[in-house]
Amino acid sequence: MLLFVLFMVVLFLFAGLGIDLGFAYVTKARLSKAVDSACLAAVRNIGAGTVSASAVATNAFFANYGVSGRDVLPPTPTITFTTDVANNNIAVEVQAKVTINTFFIRALPSLVPGGPSWKTLTVGSDAMAQRQALVLTLVLDRSSSMKSNGGNTGLPPAVTDFMNQFDDQLDRAAMVSFASAASTDVAMEQPFKDDITNAANALVFNGSTCSERGLTNALVQQGTVVLNDNLIKAIVFFTDGMANTFYYPSFGCGPRNVGIGAGDANPFIYDPATGNGASCSLPSTIPSIDGVDTVNLSGVDCVSMHLEAERRAGVIASQARSLSNIVYCVGLGDPNKFSECGFPTLNPTFLKELANTTDSDTFNSNQPVGDFLIATNSAQLGEVFEAIASKILYRISK
Repeated sequence: MLLFVLFMVVLFLFAGLGIDLGFAYVTKARLSKAVDSACLAAVRNIGAGTVSASAVATNAFFANYGVSGRDVLPPTPTITFTTDVANNNIAVEVQAKVTINTFFIRALPSLVPGGPSWKTLTVGSDAMAQRQALVLTLVLDRSSSMKSNGGNTGLPPAVTDFMNQFDDQLDRAAMVSFASAASTDVAMEQPFKDDITNAANALVFNGSTCSERGLTNALVQQGTVVLNDNLIKAIVFFTDGMANTFYYPSFGCGPRNVGIGAGDANPFIYDPATGNGASCSLPSTIPSIDGVDTVNLSGVDCVSMHLEAERRAGVIASQARSLSNIVYCVGLGDPNKFSECGFPTLNPTFLKELANTTDSDTFNSNQPVGDFLIATNSAQLGEVFEAIASKILYRISK
């Protein structure tokens, strides 16, 4: 009986030790999840300032930690912001400790006179994340169709909210827009929020859709910043319709933007700098940018011209990605609606190609993988741009 009692005491203590340490392990796992979430939340919201980022991080911490009856007191996360002077990257560290009550091992005596008791256990966790600097060019469609689908009123506030997700002092940004021709509305700069907000509100919507020239201007702006290991470069391309105009550099009258004519009309011809009409005698055909096909420059053959407009935009996007630019695409419209040439008004296949998504027919595993989202109406633009901002922030936080 004496041996049985002794073994029962030992068994009780070891079982209690396993149970209490198990509770401690579970608590630490929950604490680690909360700390990680808080750290990422802080790093993604630095653009709003450290006070706001701290508040968001604290909310994220408690949303993931929850409430535990084992805690002596709720944990209090400590959030610290530091700046890497050499690279100007911002780092966030989140630390937290919590003391929990024990159930079995509290019966153990202190091993050292006056030493700690076993009534409680303290566990802690910490996490660190770094926010890399972003170089971003926003490419916006300002063609005339934006006036008929509400994009002209929905786009400016969506752009404002989108740009407010980033940091005026850490990131750099530019804005270009395109219709019959493209313009650089805000050259690459820092700070950028006010200028891009004002430029988006001042957009005039008119003309055709020369996606290629918008991407070309974006590539120029991205090229003004020398890429290093501490920078993330991204292009966000927005359009509400099919590419129907492209740039050709070597007509006898000089470079021109050529657009699909209306009905049986001849192609529209634009000055590539201003988008104004510019007369020019065009050949009947030109070689395609792919080096294989021929483009029929006829208002009747809009299929040939539309495909060429998409090909040329795709070539510029590929050049951008080869220079480590990540391309994100936002579309406005119904991909199941068809218009010019029998093509979708908004072509997901085209947007996937520009972004180099893994399910694209032209996916290139040697280039950065981007993403695309579609707003089926202008009321969804804010939500879709916010989702793209989250994808970018996730990428620049590590």
